[in-house]
Amino acid sequence: MLDLVKNILLTPVMRAICVFSLSAFWVLCHITGGTAAITFKDGIISSDTIIEPSSGSENAAENLERVNDIAIPKYFFANELTKETCSLKGVHGYASWGKAHWEMDLAITHESRAKNPELQGNNYDHLMELTEYDWNKDHEARSNSIYVNHEEHTNRLALLHGAIVYAIANSTMDEHGPIIAEVMVAWAEAGVMANTLTSKEISKLKDQGKVDRLCYGNSKGDGTKPCISHRPHEAQIFGATYMQQAYLMKNQFTKEQSEVVGRYIETLWKKYVEPWATKSLAINKHTRGFIQMADGTISALAYLAWKNQPEEAAKWINKGIKKADKVLYADGYIHNNSFRGVRDVWYHSQGVNNLLGLYAISEIWGYKAFPTALKRKIDKSVDILNLGLTDIKTYRKRKDPSGMKNHTKDKAHSAYHVHQMAISLDWLIEKYTDRDHTRVANDLMWKSKKSAYFVDRNFGFEPKCMN
Repeated sequence: MLDLVKNILLTPVMRAICVFSLSAFWVLCHITGGTAAITFKDGIISSDTIIEPSSGSENAAENLERVNDIAIPKYFFANELTKETCSLKGVHGYASWGKAHWEMDLAITHESRAKNPELQGNNYDHLMELTEYDWNKDHEARSNSIYVNHEEHTNRLALLHGAIVYAIANSTMDEHGPIIAEVMVAWAEAGVMANTLTSKEISKLKDQGKVDRLCYGNSKGDGTKPCISHRPHEAQIFGATYMQQAYLMKNQFTKEQSEVVGRYIETLWKKYVEPWATKSLAINKHTRGFIQMADGTISALAYLAWKNQPEEAAKWINKGIKKADKVLYADGYIHNNSFRGVRDVWYHSQGVNNLLGLYAISEIWGYKAFPTALKRKIDKSVDILNLGLTDIKTYRKRKDPSGMKNHTKDKAHSAYHVHQMAISLDWLIEKYTDRDHTRVANDLMWKSKKSAYFVDRNFGFEPKCMN
């Protein structure tokens, strides 16, 4: 019977996705010109049931040295920013000066004197308040292994980005540019996030036994325990996002302002962004998962954009590609992301979002050597996301080969929906794959939760503006 099923599945046909049950096992198949993966009832996929395509790249390392036509896009993630190509619609999020989920004017000059006290405030003052912010203290007071409450800086980064894009798209940079530049220089002079513990400093604390070596109570599934490694991780996301905005504003800074911003960027790069990106993209026994900023690839590109070093871009994109190929299983599950307890689908969707972000940013930057075989695996990761959103029991039949325990099984913390900050994942799936994007688009919990965001903080921008 099994041989008969295999013969049917391996017949060259047009793309199809099917999930059907046989009495002895489950079959999950994705057929692409003769590609099929069989998932048995115990969820373990053996090597003889994975048949890779005979055409295209055989692994992610092939052709990486092919000549690329790398060029830094004018706006980092886009070559054109207009009302038509990037119609950002601002919304108050958590930690904003206005009520969450309400519409928000993105002009840096916007001020509201509404009768409703929940809608009183202005964008400039809200941004300038970050100069007094201490992420170390905030993290210690309000975050644990499960919940990283980063909205104080994330919200303001989104507003900064929104104000810049608004000024570019609406041709108001002459008026708004100097004010935005003032905010960015103030953050630089205050050293926002620059007092955050570095990974090296945290390693010393771990060696001294002063903090847990691993999150979740030393990987025992206790989500209430602190995860101090989140501190430099957030600092690098902040740093990379700030660098993107500085690149967009580069022509607006005075010489003195540019020097202040430049020194600040070097600090963020050396203390947080470069160490994290290098470590995250390394291939070794600690290699795991695929998360924000395309696992650090976009972070590195942000720095290269500011420094105007396009000749270094292919090296970092190559690192991102090799890391993605390493952590993506042949059947579309993602190392660590896909197996994180009651938040597995949520983390898997974050992985899919960042994998597609890697593919998209590579294309926009002119990278020509993206491996075909890796792209097929990314497409399969969408299939697995759709499976998780529709049949969680079958999704969870796949066993975690890593045995990692950086998750909780407490159903009180479950997140059975698409990651709310992956605000345009349905669009990325539709634009960059031939897979069904409607299952993500129709995720009602995701649609509700993402309504408090207008920037995908995984990237630092709204993916729909990419062009």
